[in-house]
Amino acid sequence: MIAEKVRGIEFGEAYKLYTQIKKVTGLDIFRNTRKNDYIEARALFNFILYNTYGFTLAKIARFYKDNNKSYDHATALHSLKHFDMYKRFSPQVNEWLQNIKDTDLGDEATQALCKKIITFLSTENLKEAYEYIKNLYDQQNDTESTD
Repeated sequence: MIAEKVRGIEFGEAYKLYTQIKKVTGLDIFRNTRKNDYIEARALFNFILYNTYGFTLAKIARFYKDNNKSYDHATALHSLKHFDMYKRFSPQVNEWLQNIKDTDLGDEATQALCKKIITFLSTENLKEAYEYIKNLYDQQNDTESTD
């Protein structure tokens, strides 16, 4: 039984994301397997839930449990801690991310990923990124104010 039916609106975003992840990866993250592609797909799902929708580790675990997948908050934390490694070394995770960006969840997922990447930048690169982003923001505001 899908969690949306159990928990109502509380898990609506998670169910929508689950559907997108399943579509993009071709994998059912609730399948009881430890194969790398499933682990990476779950990490992507957890990353977006945690960073985009503000789900707590316990809430992520509850969503899995409600869908008959053995999962707890420690497993969710482990998944989130390893997401950067999966993204760095797994071409399919990057492909999945790109495909998610092309869906209606794309803007939110892209913002979450940018926030995550920023935390790993050196001070010098952070300042450079800030200037670039601020220039884009200023250009957007100038364009909007002239329209």
